[in-house]
Amino acid sequence: MNVTIKTIAQAAGVSPAAVSKALNGYTDIGEETRARIVRISAEMGYTPNALARNLVKKTSDILGLLIPDISTPIYAEIFKGIDAEAKRRGFNLFLCDTNRRTEFEVSYVRTLMENRARGIIVAPVDNDASHILALTKAQVPLVFIGGKVNDSMDNYVANDNKLGSALAVGHIASLGHRDILMLCDNYRTKTKKDRVEGYREAMEARGLEPRASIAPEGAAEGIDYGCQAALEAFGSGRMPTAIYASSDMVALGVMRAAAMRGIAIPGDLSLVGYDDIMFASLPTVDLTTVAQPKFEMGALAVELLCEAMSEELAGIKHRRVVKPSLVVRGSCVAPRSGAGEGASR
Repeated sequence: MNVTIKTIAQAAGVSPAAVSKALNGYTDIGEETRARIVRISAEMGYTPNALARNLVKKTSDILGLLIPDISTPIYAEIFKGIDAEAKRRGFNLFLCDTNRRTEFEVSYVRTLMENRARGIIVAPVDNDASHILALTKAQVPLVFIGGKVNDSMDNYVANDNKLGSALAVGHIASLGHRDILMLCDNYRTKTKKDRVEGYREAMEARGLEPRASIAPEGAAEGIDYGCQAALEAFGSGRMPTAIYASSDMVALGVMRAAAMRGIAIPGDLSLVGYDDIMFASLPTVDLTTVAQPKFEMGALAVELLCEAMSEELAGIKHRRVVKPSLVVRGSCVAPRSGAGEGASR
């Protein structure tokens, strides 16, 4: 039997309005009547219709989260921070995996709006989020997070990628490396462009020649790109003493290529990644990397979303850039004597 407020009202001998007041915490109803209604509703297994309640209130306790691919390690860790902070603030989080397709973004945003979501956190599929903005029309606060964040978005949490590259180059150079090659995939994003720019600035500041191998449009990404680009570097006739990878996934590809060619890391080649994904600390990987505070970034996204939902702070841009840190593990050592000396200017 479908238990409704009317069903409970009949069983309790009261009006449907009295049942609604009792179950929604209104004070203008006797405590004895309230307790009886609550008891009867529990015995009958009543479940409130959240959608109907949201439509009446024109609001809800729902926050939406759009992620391109939940299997991507960095997003799984960001999600934990978002979920923990949402719970702490009394919100229910609805996770939507958009499978890297803009049409799914549109569909999920529409569904969240229909269910009166209070706000939405978006890790966008593309640099251009105009389709999302056109759909929400400023009716639902948005906060953007992830690798596609850029200044066309009013509210976002971002990582200081130039600083991260400076930390990576500084560490490698401090060990004595002069020939440091950077491998970068997915160069369309501001995130990767900033990492390359930070690398070039850090190299030039030390009088070193920047060498960045950048994947062309439509090329493989992650492990596949890292492996392919590293194999090309190994066979180029100018073997670098160190590689700085634009992500840990690219670095894993470099490790695969090194294993294929019998190149020892770190004995023959030092390696630094970016992101500090969960696999980076495995004993068989032991990757030195630039760490984003992923859990904290997720929690911060909820904080900024709550600010954006506040009437007092509506219409103000809510942006936060967090600082990365270097995590030193076992994938970097000083270069062998004489290696890479010709790379300095």
